[in-house]
Order: sequence, then C-alpha cells, then structure tokens
Amino acid sequence: MNLAALDLSLTATGWARDGAVGVISPPGRVGKGTARLAWLRETLLERVDGADLVVIEGYSFHSRGRGTIARAELGGVIRLALHDRRIPWVEVSPSSLKRYATGKGNSPKEAVLASAIRRLGYPGHSDDEADALWLLAMARDHYGLPGAPAMPKAHREALEGVDWPEVPVGGGK
Repeated sequence: MNLAALDLSLTATGWARDGAVGVISPPGRVGKGTARLAWLRETLLERVDGADLVVIEGYSFHSRGRGTIARAELGGVIRLALHDRRIPWVEVSPSSLKRYATGKGNSPKEAVLASAIRRLGYPGHSDDEADALWLLAMARDHYGLPGAPAMPKAHREALEGVDWPEVPVGGGK
C-alpha cells in the first residue's frame, strides 16, 4: 500500500511518504488568500500523487484567532482536491495522533517530536515532519504494514478512534 501523510498548515505543511519526509512552505511571492490556497493545493497534490491513501491530521477545534478560518479553508480545499482526484483519505484527530505517539492525547508538540526521535528514529527537529511521520506510522500499524513501530497497547488504542477506510491497493488512481 502506498501511503502519504499530511500535517496541514498555511506556512509549513509537514508531509511523509515511505522513505521521505519534509516541509512545504509557500514562497512569499505566492501571497495570501486564494493564491496561497491554490499553490498549496497543487504542490500537495504533486506530493501525494499515486497514493492509495492520504492520512491527514484533523482540525484542532480548540484553535482561536484570525488564522482559524484560513486553516479550515485549507483543510477543505485539500480534502476536496483529494476527492476530485479519487484519492482516498482519512482524518486523524490531533488528540489521537498525540495519544498514539506519547500515550496522552493532550501532549505538547515537543513531546510528540521527542517521541518521534526516540521511537521512529527521526533525526530532525521539525514538529510538522514529526506529526506527518506519526500519521504514516499510525496507518502502517492499522493496516499491518511493514515499518510500523512497536507501540504499547495503550498507545495503539488511539487507532480505534479513527474511521479507517478499506483501501484497495492502486486505489489512488
């Protein structure tokens, strides 16, 4: 199964695929508003092209401030783009991701990053990349794929809170 994972952000989207991880940041020339959303849509679709399933970190319902609407727009744009391309996707709540990574659904980003370094062998320092790696690890674990980390039972219970789809291999095209 060909998996991709996205930790969506307007300024630094973390992404992961088998053997690769990174952050996508729109260049300043792109601007804001719909121009930035269009750039992110096209760039992220290139990154997940050919995936059988894309795992997306869900919305943070505790977020506040002016950027909340723009982040929600990004989430909608990406979900609709995946739908239009017939690329299956699944949403993992932030608390499920944190619980899987650390055992606690309310862990700070630093704890999720530290756990990625310790459990996944992540050599970097980006919490955006770490989140994407954890999303990928969760999917591998759920589907019983090679490369899934050995996680304690309490951590693995976070998988039960995700509405995992049945995905045929090659379903992303």
